[in-house]
Amino acid sequence: GPAIGQLAQVNPLLWVVLGAGIAKAESMRAEIGWVEPENVPFDKPGQLRDSYIPGDIGFDPLGLKPESEEDFIAMQNKELQNGRLGMLAAAGFLAQELVDGKGIIEHFSS
Repeated sequence: GPAIGQLAQVNPLLWVVLGAGIAKAESMRAEIGWVEPENVPFDKPGQLRDSYIPGDIGFDPLGLKPESEEDFIAMQNKELQNGRLGMLAAAGFLAQELVDGKGIIEHFSS
């Protein structure tokens, strides 16, 4: 059926597992990127490590990460723009489903 109603059909256990996975990933990112609170001056809370580039947590199994920081930031910006465009497209699909109750594939066949 339409995607707008499928979220309510997901098993609640999945949300628990998903939340735990996100919490683990975010805690690892915090350990990689931020200086420990006991080593930070009082007037600089949330200080990043000098060697940390935001978004670079060392996970690159396919070796696609650019070598230079400038190229890495340019690729990050491209990925952000593509992600934003994808979210707008998904919002458009969901809005159309709210209007007439048909899924996106049903629109192509009618």
